[in-house]
Amino acid sequence: MKYRNILLVDDDTDDAEIFVTALRTINNKIKYSVENNALEALKKLQNSKLSPDMIFLDYHMPYLDGTEFLKLLRSVKELEKIPVVLYSGHSGTLLKEAVDKFKKVQFLKKHENFRKLTELLNDIITLETSTKK
Repeated sequence: MKYRNILLVDDDTDDAEIFVTALRTINNKIKYSVENNALEALKKLQNSKLSPDMIFLDYHMPYLDGTEFLKLLRSVKELEKIPVVLYSGHSGTLLKEAVDKFKKVQFLKKHENFRKLTELLNDIITLETSTKK
């Protein structure tokens, strides 16, 4: 498994709980952190209080949306190479533009089907390719 230390930035506590449960289902040895505020998450990343292998980022967040977060993240040399997965219930033009504009960015739509979410997360964190997306 390539990614063993995951950061989820999501202001929706229910979505975050489902995400964490899916991670534990995949492998209970995966370390994870959950931040419900993108500004706080960015500060902790810049201060090395968080050092994830991969970031899952809810695109629609108060104070700092996904594009703004990515701009700031990619402007810090120590953080610019961390892979980011935009994790959102919506899949609009802004999300597609962010995925195209920034390096090492993927998109994962939030799923209500827990099994499907677990499969897609597993594909991403183990680097397996999937045609199920």
